[in-house]
Formats: sequence, C-alpha cells, structure tokens
Amino acid sequence: MKTHLYLLKVVTTCMTLLLACNHSFGQLTITPAQSANTLAQSLAGSGITIINASLTCAAQANGQFTAVASNLGIDTGILLTTGQAIFVAGSEPGLTSSNNNTNGDPALQALSGAATTRDACILQFDLIPKGDTIKFDYVFGSEEYINSICGPYNDAFAFFISGPGISGLQNMAQVPGTTIPVAVNSINSGTPGLYGNIVNCTSMGPGAPFTTYYNNNQNGATVAYRGLTNVLVASHAVNPCDTYHLKLTIADALNGLYDSGVFIKAGSLQSASFGLDIAGAVNVAGIPSIYKGCSSGSITFSRSVAKPTPQVLSYQISGTAVNGIDFSAITNTITIPANATQAALSISGLITPPSGMKTLKLYLNAPYSCNGMTEIIDSVEMQIFDAPHAILLSQDTTICQGATFQMQVDGDDNLTYKWTPSQGLNNENIKNPIADPEENTTYIMRAYIPDSGCDTLTGDVTINVLVTPWSTDAGSDINVCEHSPILINPAIVPDNTDFTYLWNGPQGFSTTNRELSLPDPVIPQSGTYTFTVDGGICGSVKDSVYINIVQFPLPPQVTSPLRICLNSKMKPIDVTGNDLKWYKDAVGGQPIAEPDVNTSRESNEDYYVSQSYGACESERTKLTIIVERCCDDFIFIPSVFTPNSDGKNDLFEISLKAESRIMNVEIFNRWGQLVYHQNSNKPWDGTFNGVNVDMGNYYYNISYTCKDGTVMNKKGEVLVVR
Repeated sequence: MKTHLYLLKVVTTCMTLLLACNHSFGQLTITPAQSANTLAQSLAGSGITIINASLTCAAQANGQFTAVASNLGIDTGILLTTGQAIFVAGSEPGLTSSNNNTNGDPALQALSGAATTRDACILQFDLIPKGDTIKFDYVFGSEEYINSICGPYNDAFAFFISGPGISGLQNMAQVPGTTIPVAVNSINSGTPGLYGNIVNCTSMGPGAPFTTYYNNNQNGATVAYRGLTNVLVASHAVNPCDTYHLKLTIADALNGLYDSGVFIKAGSLQSASFGLDIAGAVNVAGIPSIYKGCSSGSITFSRSVAKPTPQVLSYQISGTAVNGIDFSAITNTITIPANATQAALSISGLITPPSGMKTLKLYLNAPYSCNGMTEIIDSVEMQIFDAPHAILLSQDTTICQGATFQMQVDGDDNLTYKWTPSQGLNNENIKNPIADPEENTTYIMRAYIPDSGCDTLTGDVTINVLVTPWSTDAGSDINVCEHSPILINPAIVPDNTDFTYLWNGPQGFSTTNRELSLPDPVIPQSGTYTFTVDGGICGSVKDSVYINIVQFPLPPQVTSPLRICLNSKMKPIDVTGNDLKWYKDAVGGQPIAEPDVNTSRESNEDYYVSQSYGACESERTKLTIIVERCCDDFIFIPSVFTPNSDGKNDLFEISLKAESRIMNVEIFNRWGQLVYHQNSNKPWDGTFNGVNVDMGNYYYNISYTCKDGTVMNKKGEVLVVR
C-alpha cells in the first residue's frame, strides 16, 4: 500500500509542475502559489494593519480559494497545506497526499510531540491592531481523519502570536473554551481509527475528543479531506496600536503521508471592531423613522468580541432634531457591559406642536486612536415625525334604503385609513368614503401608521336605514343521523333586527325564533320546514328546507381473532360492511389505514372497525390480530464447521423437527458466487466442484416449511475453518 501511495505522490509532483492556473472541482476553486503579501493582506479586516509578510512554503502548498454551496462553512479565504493545495478541491474519497520534500517546523514539533515534522507551510507577518482583541475564522481539515483518529501522532498546525504582554509564543488555535490545541485527536467523531486508541484522544485534555466541532466529510462533494472541523474562531487579547507577530504554520508529523490543511476566512482578521445599527419603528423612504408619542427606535452599539470588562463608547449628536425636546434626552456616551457584545440606546419622540420632520444623526468615535486624533468609525440617521392627527367630523344620521352618505374626516393624508365594516362603502381604504348601506350600520374609522407603535386614531358614525326584506335563504336540504342536533340560521337580505320570524314544520311544529333548533331529532320529524321573514308594512319573504333524518347503521361483522404465523405474510381480514373505517381506539380517535401488522415479531393487538351510510357511522366492532410463533424454533443452522476429515464437525448440516421440510439451500462465497445448492437436507462438505473452498465466511439462504405449511426463510453466515 505504501508503495502505491509513493508512486501516486511521484505522479502528483510531476503533474504539479504543469499547473499554473486555477484548479477547480465542483464548487471549490483554488488558485495556488500566492505571494506572502497576497495571502496576508487578504486576511486583513477592520482595525488591522499588516506589514512584513513572509512565506516559507512549497509553492503549490498554498493558495486562495472560493467556495460556493460547500459544507466548508467559509466562502473565500486562503489555504495552507502540507501537500498540494490544488488537490484539496475535489470529492471525497480522493487521495490528497503529496510529499513536497521540504523541512518541518521545530515549534510545531514541540507542540505536537512528534519526533520530526515535514512539509511545513508557514505564513508569518507583523500586525498593528486598533482594538484590544484580534480574531479570525478558520477550518482545519485532514486526510488523517477516519483511519488515523486517536493515532499516536497527528499532523500539526498552530497560530502562534507573540508581542507586548504575551509570554513567548502562544497558540491561538485552541478548542473553544479550553487550552487544548485543535488537532485530529482533539476534534473528531469520537470513534478511533483502525490503528487508533481512544487514550490518544482523551489524553489531549479534559473533554477530548470534542465531537460537536467535527464535520464528517466522507463522500463530500467539494473538499477532498476526509474530515473537517466546524468554523472555529481564533482570538487573543492585545494592546491597541502595539505591533504583534503572527505565525500561521502547518506541517506533516513524522512522514509526508496523509496531508492536512487549514482554511482561513478572507477579511476575518479583525481587531475588536465597533459599529452602529439603527432600527426605527418604521422605515420612511428607506430611512429608519419614529413618530412623536409613539414607539421608540433604538441604536445598537456593538463590539465584535465579548470581553470580561465593560467598554465605554463615545459618540457625537447632530441633525435638526433637538435633544430633550424632539426626542428623549441622551448623553454622548454608552457602556457595553462586561461579557456582552451590544448595548442599546432607546430614542423616543416627544410630543410637540406640529413642526415637521426632524433628523437625528449619531457619529461613533473610535475607542482607540493610534495617531492621537479622534476617528469617526460609523454613523446612523433617524427621522422623527410629528404625532399623527385624525378626527371624524360626521354625526349619526338616518337615510332611506338606496341613498348615500359621505364621511368627513379632518386628518393627515399620510395616514392609513381603514373603515369597518366594508359593506356599503365605495372604498374602505380612503379618508372620506361614500356609504350606501343596506341596513343599520355603525361604521368605525381607524387611522394609523403601520408598525409605528402609534395609537390608532378612531371614530364611529351610525347610519340608520329604513329597510324592506328582499330575500331569505334557509339553506340546502339536509340529510342527518337521528339524535344528531340540527341548527339552522337562515340568511336574510337585508338583515334587520326589526323583522319578526316564524318557522312551521311537520307534526304542528312552530317557533318564532330566527334559528331552527332540533336538539334530538327522530325519524318522524323528517319533512319540510318553512321560514317566514315579516317586515310589517314592508312585506314578507319565505324559504323552505327539507330535513331527512336517517337511522344509524349496525356495526360491521368481522371474524376475530385473526391468527398469523410469525414471519409469514399478512392474512386478509374477514369483514363485512359498507364504507369501513378502522381505528385503534374503541371510542374517539382518528381513522387509520386497514391493519397491516408487522409479522416479524410476536404481538397481540386490538383494532376497531365501523361502517357508514352517508354521514351516519355505526358503533365499532373489535378485531384482535395475533402474531404467534408457529415453527421458528424448529430449525438449527451451524455457524461454523471444520471440513478437515477428522470426523468431527466435518459437515454443514441443518437440523429440523420432523414436522418441517427443507425446500431450498443456497450457499454463496463473499463474491456472491453460488458454491452449493440443494433442494433437500443433504449436508455440505465444504467443497465446490470437488475442490475444497477457502477458509472464511460463506452466506446461506435457506427456505423450509412448517407443520402448518407456512414457508419460512433464514439468511446468515457460516465460517469454514480448516
């Protein structure tokens, strides 16, 4: 195997000499052989200045990458590897191992405990932070995952930082919340590889191995490494404006086999960046806005890293709005609490005489200055509008049916108007609609600004209408089960409380209620029911409905219990009825599919079935289905035999009870080749075509019948030992 791997490395190295352009597989694109400055500067984010970059790395071992719809978790950045960067782009399984024949890194050697390291790729540079913390995002990947988990050594990598306030080299690549270095043995699936020992993982430190940070990449489509970490964050406290040295390094341990790599997100190397975010109650022309006397807005001050100490931020206030008059008074500083990343400033508009729209602007000052001058690092703007105004002037009135009435409102045109009910209005969403109601109606005006938190301005006006009954509808004819309550509420056009009502029906039934209620109907009450609406001098209208009361059906007939042999097919259910419904409960519950029980285990289950005619459903009949053992224990199949002619256990022989009979025996080797077939209980002597078969596992498929004729099937393995 090692010889084959060495030959693959030779071919890989030769191919690398021919490649000088982007290399892309699927959704991961890698541009190899970048300069130290290109790699370092691509990492720089807010609050970071990078200088003096250097690179000690095989030309093809580094690169820049772009990932689209990948499980990597980082869309763009740089890649440092112990092999060939271009071969990291591809599907898994795909061997990425390459031997660059370059030196290792003594610092990594000491960190990993390996006797030696090889193929080191080291990017280092100086940086000047504007804040008191630096951080960046990264993902570690390796070919050592799966097979070499919990092995005696791992490929090593580290992010060493040194400088003011830091003793020696400190590794920033640590498992979150610990001081344990990130490595194959510290973050993995928790299952040791073929030659691994869990002790090599647990000895990394308390809690190791950490499975929650592991991303199993077997059969991955875009990255060739067998395993990846989740996106991790490396961070360290620094002194603002001081110069620090960062060394990003990775190397193979002991040999050049099984490469590893680290992906670092572009622009993620930041120094405790600070910013503003603003939210108004609403957005007007894309600008966050609030209204006086309504919901407040908020300005959120944030820092990128939570620290154990509070952070005081200062800001400048500007705009046409007057602090303490147009909005609640604010100071020019705010404190982000310890161990938090945000603090919010509430902005509430104060009610004043109408004065038009005002603006509030905040400018955030940088908390640290490397040149002695105040620097504005972010700004936000908010609009503050006058409180909304709307008064309904119209008074209650009476009109004749068919006449119109126009509403009169004194209010702002920028409000949203909503009139309810909408019936009889030419437009329910305008300030002054025209009303033409068909009945006495109280119209309610609501004027508001959506999502502003302002109180809805309301008013109401009642229009009384002298009406005439035009029509009524008692509904469609009804078929109903006896003893099922009936309630009919007829529709009346127009609907008016001044009308009187009369219902007439079978057996002298009569009521002056508008609703027809039959709480416990029986079959003799079937018939035509007539509803009359009397409008006095305005006339009357009527409508009829036929109610057919139906008798409940009897429960269906079913043969119970239904007995089924273990591992046999489900038997048909003997049941007679119309429109059957099955249930698991004797009463209540939802209908289920016709029972189709699992015959692979013994069981005794009850089901219930009803029948229906129309909407009438009968009571339920119980069916018990019993799955029982018929002849499963009547057969013995050896798991091993030794066909060495010593007279002991020389044959693969099946034992059955007298009631059972072998139907078919098939035995296959591990390649799926049939080596033995018999339609009787003749034993197998371990030969194929007269030649002894090799030692190893063979696979049988045996069919036999039980006493009751049930056909059973057994599959399994038998070991041939010589």
